[in-house]
Amino acid sequence: MSTLKTRTAVVLFPAAIALLLTAIPEQARAQNCQTGRLRIVAQDSSGAAVAGVNLRIAAESGAVLRAATDAQGVAEFDRLACGAWTLKAAKDGFHEITDSPFRVAGTSAATLDLILTSTTVRNSVEVHETTPELTQTSSPPEQLRPAEVKNLPFRPRTVADTLPLAPGVTLQENEVKIDGAGEHRAAFVVNQIDVTDPATGRFGQTIPIDSVESVAVLNSPFLAQYGNFTSGVVAVETRRGGEKWHAELNDPLPDFRWRSWHMRGIRDSTPRVLSSGPLIAQRLFFISALQYGIVKKPERTLGFPFNESKQESINSFTQLDYVVSGQQMLTGSLHFSPQHTNFVNPEYFNPQPVTPNYAQHNYVATVSDRLGVGQGTLTSTISVQRFDAGVGAQGDREMVLTPVGNRGNYFSTQRREAGRDQLVETWSPSQIERAGRHELKFGGSFTYLDNRGELTNRPINILDMTGLLLRRIEFTGGRPYRVTDSEAAAFAQDHWAIAPRLAFDFGARIVRQNISGTVRMAPRTGLSWAPFSSGRTVLRGGFGIFFDRVPLTVYTFGSLPQRIVTTYGPDGSAVGDPVTNVNVIGPGGAASPLVHSMRAPGSFAPHAGTWNIQLEQRVSSFFKLRAAFTDSRSAGLVVLEPQAVETDQLLLRGGGRSVFRQAELTGRFEWKSGQQMNLTYTRGRAQGSLNDFSGFLGNFPAPLIRQNLYSRFPADLPNRFLAWGRVNLPNGVQLLPMVEYRDGFPYARVNAVGDYVGTPFSSRFPSYLTADARILRDVMVNAKYTLRFAISGFNLTNHFNALSVHANTADPQYGIFFGNYRFRYRADFDVLF
Repeated sequence: MSTLKTRTAVVLFPAAIALLLTAIPEQARAQNCQTGRLRIVAQDSSGAAVAGVNLRIAAESGAVLRAATDAQGVAEFDRLACGAWTLKAAKDGFHEITDSPFRVAGTSAATLDLILTSTTVRNSVEVHETTPELTQTSSPPEQLRPAEVKNLPFRPRTVADTLPLAPGVTLQENEVKIDGAGEHRAAFVVNQIDVTDPATGRFGQTIPIDSVESVAVLNSPFLAQYGNFTSGVVAVETRRGGEKWHAELNDPLPDFRWRSWHMRGIRDSTPRVLSSGPLIAQRLFFISALQYGIVKKPERTLGFPFNESKQESINSFTQLDYVVSGQQMLTGSLHFSPQHTNFVNPEYFNPQPVTPNYAQHNYVATVSDRLGVGQGTLTSTISVQRFDAGVGAQGDREMVLTPVGNRGNYFSTQRREAGRDQLVETWSPSQIERAGRHELKFGGSFTYLDNRGELTNRPINILDMTGLLLRRIEFTGGRPYRVTDSEAAAFAQDHWAIAPRLAFDFGARIVRQNISGTVRMAPRTGLSWAPFSSGRTVLRGGFGIFFDRVPLTVYTFGSLPQRIVTTYGPDGSAVGDPVTNVNVIGPGGAASPLVHSMRAPGSFAPHAGTWNIQLEQRVSSFFKLRAAFTDSRSAGLVVLEPQAVETDQLLLRGGGRSVFRQAELTGRFEWKSGQQMNLTYTRGRAQGSLNDFSGFLGNFPAPLIRQNLYSRFPADLPNRFLAWGRVNLPNGVQLLPMVEYRDGFPYARVNAVGDYVGTPFSSRFPSYLTADARILRDVMVNAKYTLRFAISGFNLTNHFNALSVHANTADPQYGIFFGNYRFRYRADFDVLF
């Protein structure tokens, strides 16, 4: 077991969290600390010196220093800024030590002892005082590291592509679902900046995976620094350019479409370029990831060549890091992601002519300053974001819905320009030794949001099997809209280590969203406890209140066209007068002591109360096991309720609710040379109000508005098993397997006019099984260039995974499942230099 020991003035600590306002005396003492000196001694398990260990230490300000141990196993660093640092140590033949924290707290020399273990035994890092000390909070994330996932068979290109590898996360109809809920109920932050679309709350096109250091998925984060969610958080940290120039060219050649052993054009072309390195040695660092994509995704429920969705996109992320001094770092980044899609999600019941087109032009520019203040770190960030989008149709024909499939053209078109300007300040002061150790963090933000645009709709006709008109929906009114909002937030949190094996998290977050007229207080608390002195067993748990943002598209509802519904009898004559549904924004949900509201229309405050408990057990040096249970109950969700029987209104109100429960069992095997295997089983339930606003006010509004019922969510999965990893084979060959088995997604049965039949989503698709694998080998051309050759196989068992079902009771084929992606393979190569 690798250990890291400290002497004199260097104190190991967990990642900083929380705020304590009584830090003033500590600040005064911090003024006396300017720089420190660090001596690192590397030894193997027998006590012999280890030379040539590559060391990397990084300050909270972003400053990075590197060195290697000499023949005596010693390396020294002079004039280190006081405060928090992390250490990485690596040498061939020994297990790597990663992200081990320590603190420089004085001008006298300090020594770190590294004890490295041979790769025949898996290493771990233990902080030795009297017993191993807890180094994580009560809600550790599920970490997805690009180096571990980007070579898997499905070759993730963006952050969103990697997320289904995390427990509780699935991909359904090109949308990420976290805890059974849509993207608009989750938070997505890059370097602590919210980058969701302010109009819809969706993630949009996420940054290239090649520019990412780590992806953390938090289903129940009890840290107050996170806000604007009720279902989970995706937190991304980007990479910094390295000390040496590095470049990659991935997927340089297109994939050709083959049918009956004849080439039929290009199926897709997705070249990716990465370059990084120092523009000024040890001062200015550069990294840029650029992706260009032409993707023609086939849909197996339709016949070629009218079964493809065609997307063209550019996804570029560039970052510059400037080391001003040992205590200050400036970072600037730009994410640029235009995209255009013809035929969005075609399928048997909605062939190409019925599908919409979609175009977006997004960019996110961010400047951040990390400054060492005393022994703490002050981070100031400014972000300017623009999200422009447009939705069109394939023509101007009226949309026709029938039990056996739809025809005509998509009924809705829109254009939208949205933006977010954000200022974020966070401060992590020095540790406070008072009844234990307090690690503090507090911060605040101010955000201005804007959304302007216009939406128009064309008539919808509903026919039966004989072509008889059953119902006609026309639209009237509608006008251009502009909605603005401002939001102010502040948080404080404290990670209180009472003893080396017992720690608490306390925090609260207060937010005012101006457009909703609400002020929300969200308290959170958590516990971490290692009951045994070995530190192999850790119990974590917590409870928190979480408030979600309300996307600006909700407040455009009154400006959208109103529906005029006419129902027809068997003889083709109208039954009664046409009914005009007036768009009305109603009140928020039930009163809460944590919400101050004027109780006016639109005073929405969607929130969730979530508790979680988990047990972690390191079974051996190469195997770690985790068992967890999460319970989350949401209320005040914004839902659309038809009120035609009473008032002929479509009422948008805050009366929705949902429940998510999940039990999780995860095992992780790690052994020499980066080999690993991750096994996860989850058993869960996701249910709630079905008429979430996102289905009617998002990018692609649904043509029909059904009764709002409480039932299973479309992404509810009682059972799911997922396994993925990497195994090294002889001759430098790597095998990357991936297996998923789960229950089928639920679906709703409907009648000829589209209304629910029975309990919605009480029926399911057949069980889903896919076994994929990728085999790759690197071939070194010379000292500079390496070629990576790979072949991937998908659905190796050729299991029937149904893509669609005849769910309309008036359909002669009612109840039949169809569509399937059979076994297929793909060859590719990359250039590394």
